[in-house]
Amino acid sequence: MSAHFLLGIFDSIYLLALAAWTGEILFFSFAVAPIVFSTLGVETGERFVRALFPRYYAWGATAGAIALPAFIAGPLCYPEFRGPRIGVQAMLILGAILLTLYSGNSLTPAINAARDEGPSGDARFRRLHFRSVVLNVLVLVVGIGLLVAFANRPAPRTSGIIEPSPVERVQREANAAHQAEPVDERGEPREPREDSPRLVDPKL
Repeated sequence: MSAHFLLGIFDSIYLLALAAWTGEILFFSFAVAPIVFSTLGVETGERFVRALFPRYYAWGATAGAIALPAFIAGPLCYPEFRGPRIGVQAMLILGAILLTLYSGNSLTPAINAARDEGPSGDARFRRLHFRSVVLNVLVLVVGIGLLVAFANRPAPRTSGIIEPSPVERVQREANAAHQAEPVDERGEPREPREDSPRLVDPKL
């Protein structure tokens, strides 16, 4: 497989995963949530959101876990894509994944528990809910920023890394073995054995 073909696969996976993650946040925040509470009411809407949130955060964490290795694999094909910028973007993806996992596994249960406490837990509920909104917006900003960065990535300048074929690897190993002159126990040159590998021209 050529580097160009591999980059196309990795970029496609990365874009699909990142778009699915970002699109989920946009769709839930600006379409699902307002319609649910305006149509079903506060009490029924809260029950719906409670049932939806575990799948919501699982979707985001899964999409991020797919996007991260696909993003890192791209620069492995083209050395000109490597550098600190790739490391910063990878850390942003990892940070967004961790925030999603925290929101789904720790913050959401705490919000539900505060809501179940009734009036005594209102202050705690508002504080935790505000934190959830902030983290949700932060992950959304990271996702949009990564999409913009990808859209502005320059085209590859080289043909990328060329992996040798199995036949070429065998030829190189045979040539490398021949370049090492054999010596005996006293350190003197030893005559090559008749069954030793012969020098192979890689052009043949």
